[in-house]
Amino acid sequence: MFALAGLLAIMSAEAASAASCSSWKAVCIKRSNAVNPAWLPECDAKFSTCLSSGCFTEGAGFGGASHCGLTKN
Repeated sequence: MFALAGLLAIMSAEAASAASCSSWKAVCIKRSNAVNPAWLPECDAKFSTCLSSGCFTEGAGFGGASHCGLTKN
């Protein structure tokens, strides 16, 4: 239980500091490796979309929030 709470706290801190498409991709990859490596191709797709729109949408398992106004790099 405490391990799960610690993991969620770390993920929240990472998400709060992500201000670019590439930093959100890194968060996505880290989360995918921790939970389900099969989600890695989804990170590439979300990154590609972010480079066009400036918005990165988290996976449904992580709340599905959209983060916009990101630096497109």
